Amino acid sequence: MRAAARSRVLTLARALLPASDGVSDDLVSEIADQANLSMRSFRTLFPTNADLLRAVNDELIRECAERVAAVSHKVEPGSSAENVRAAAEALALAWPMNWASLSIRAHERARALSDQTFRPEVAQIERAYVPALLDAFLSLMARLERRFVWPPVLGVRVVILAYERSFESWILSGGDERNFHTSPFVQETLPQILIGLSTPISVEDPDAG
Repeated sequence: MRAAARSRVLTLARALLPASDGVSDDLVSEIADQANLSMRSFRTLFPTNADLLRAVNDELIRECAERVAAVSHKVEPGSSAENVRAAAEALALAWPMNWASLSIRAHERARALSDQTFRPEVAQIERAYVPALLDAFLSLMARLERRFVWPPVLGVRVVILAYERSFESWILSGGDERNFHTSPFVQETLPQILIGLSTPISVEDPDAG
């Protein structure tokens, strides 16, 4: 029962957050009402608004990591430029993020800029993305028979930031998020970023094993 109620709340929060002004008391009241929970029952699941926001973002991060991790199984092994381009397209087709998830994070970042009380929580959430995605990207690079030439954490951060900004720009310019894999960023820029941040692993490379 508790797990089902928690899942119901998170589903509602993810649906309502993109069109709201962050996790406010009014939003919490609306979610509790739609989930058929008293406020007392709601607060046993999420004692504070920050707990709800953290849970939503934990779920978004987990899903993003799982989708990126699945990409390495859809790419042929090899370090060629064409293989890297195919990996970039497979990454976009895996939908590591969508407009709703990006909107949730954008709202919270904007709120943190205008109200410093939200900054520590939002900063902690933002810092959680790269570590959560690190293993998935390392697996993808291994599949491409490449390794980062920069510290992997920094390389993954560059990829994520570039992907986010380009995805946002694609949507704002009228592009369909379902077709982002056809964008110039995915077809041309992202492969170049992946190639620029990495080098093929040679059989003599001591880091290859």
